Amino acid sequence: MITLHRIETPGDILLERLTPLYEEAFPPAERRDAGQLARVIARRERMYFHAILEAGEPVGLFAYWDLGEVYYLEHLAVFASCRGRSIGTRVLEEAARRLEGTRLLEVEPPAEAARARRVAWYERNGYRVLDRQHVQPPYDGRGAGCPLWVMGNARPPRLPVLLERVKRVVFIENENV
Repeated sequence: MITLHRIETPGDILLERLTPLYEEAFPPAERRDAGQLARVIARRERMYFHAILEAGEPVGLFAYWDLGEVYYLEHLAVFASCRGRSIGTRVLEEAARRLEGTRLLEVEPPAEAARARRVAWYERNGYRVLDRQHVQPPYDGRGAGCPLWVMGNARPPRLPVLLERVKRVVFIENENV
């Protein structure tokens, strides 16, 4: 059984244990630096950063944003030593139970085999590609952004408006935190 433990303070020992995974799993263009991540966690407004625990031990991380009419699943990663145990699938199942309604996420376009497997994995878990032209703004407010695909558990009628809300709240409002 897995549990999700919300990290609410930058001093949480679990954050220290998960930071190397966060930095390894996501390239710099697709994540915050450690200091910015700690500051966003400390604000505890709309962002929920969780340690994924199995038998009380951290096996991964899961972060999402509650934006009212949509949830943005920002990061999901499992330690390499814990992969192959359906942890990610169980997290998405838990997210479906907890986060009723539209859930959106971004993935790298499948230009290589690992990326194609990731897209296929999300599809097996109930998500589908909604937008192939999306550009994620830079986390630090510098640069051109990162071209990613948007996937979701459903196609909301106001997808462009919701994606602009994600950009504004998750990236622009939090780039200088």
